[in-house]
Amino acid sequence: MTKKQVIIKSIKNTLGVEGCFSVGELDGEDQSITIGTLGNYVGLIEYFTEDYVEVNVYEPRSTSSDAIDSYTLFYEDLEEDILGDVLLLCEQWEAQNIKTEKRISD
Repeated sequence: MTKKQVIIKSIKNTLGVEGCFSVGELDGEDQSITIGTLGNYVGLIEYFTEDYVEVNVYEPRSTSSDAIDSYTLFYEDLEEDILGDVLLLCEQWEAQNIKTEKRISD
């Protein structure tokens, strides 16, 4: 198994247990992952499921904070460094859920 496949398996296992999430649900500052830029546009990964990520496209110079477009990508289509960033966010999501469960059970 390649390193990329191992990372994807870890991501899918975590999300299979903890469920899907968006970066807005994570504690702390906005943690969107930049997937790419084209001219005045930037693509940010902001939603994670067991099978794919959702990329929202923004125009940073715009006065609106709404995405101008969105699309999905499968984990297999992402570069290894991006997958590493996704895995870190999934681990934060898992830790946050564990902390919440502990607080509720106390």
